[in-house]
Amino acid sequence: MEGERTSGASRLGVAAAEWASSRWIDVDGRLIRYREAGRGLPLVLVHGLGVSADYWVRNGPAIAAAGFRVLAPDLPGFGRTEGPAAGLGVKAQAEAVRRWARTIGIASAVYLGHSLSCQAILELAVARPEMVRGLIMAAPTGEGSGTRRLLSQARGLFQDLHRESPKLAALVAQAYLRAGPIRVIRTWRLGASHDPIPLLAKVEVPGLIVRGENDPVVTIGFCDLLAAGLGRGRVVVVPGGSHGVIFDPTGAFNAAVIDFLHSIDSPRSISHVLQAESADPEE
Repeated sequence: MEGERTSGASRLGVAAAEWASSRWIDVDGRLIRYREAGRGLPLVLVHGLGVSADYWVRNGPAIAAAGFRVLAPDLPGFGRTEGPAAGLGVKAQAEAVRRWARTIGIASAVYLGHSLSCQAILELAVARPEMVRGLIMAAPTGEGSGTRRLLSQARGLFQDLHRESPKLAALVAQAYLRAGPIRVIRTWRLGASHDPIPLLAKVEVPGLIVRGENDPVVTIGFCDLLAAGLGRGRVVVVPGGSHGVIFDPTGAFNAAVIDFLHSIDSPRSISHVLQAESADPEE
């Protein structure tokens, strides 16, 4: 037992050291910053509104140490990746992730989005199904439409402020300052015009929806609707979790993700990988 704990701590240490280094790759003339750690089934983490790959500090190393290859890019305009000052719509986010994954050589992966980026990974799964082996949507947005959605989210985010940790608040504040208010607000408004519901029936891979028990932004009813619409989806509620459920200090969020990845990483899914690798990545 002691040896297992030591081995686990060693794996986590190695993964944390790998994750700590920023990496860069040229994607169609734009330098994209990303983080990476581990080996095995690829898991791509796509950050939410205004933040960056740094947002996954509690997830990347821990999931990599469990036996997976975990990667997280900065979307164009956010983190340290240059991008359009006017913001990035949901389909543009999905396309940016696709181009980055193609360039880095990821033929097929599980994609995990948080909040607004859940809509982007849904778009990716529909547009390029051969690239996506599974979807994990953490605190997914997309309920309601237009101004009503924006007002509901703004009210929920205000209520959520006191539920988040000071460390998370500092990460978000730093990221928003770097991105700038115009880019963040514009991206938020573009997200509110996107409807994820029609996409659900077109997704053919398993899905996991994770909601914090105390999330005032995302309702449990909407999560249930997403799971039912996917057909192969299920909902996990993290006790005590907030909208920033990925920052859950108990390890429950990471455990749910790792369990889902183990369910995907099976001999039965190998044919999906071979099919993706045979596809033309430039199509």
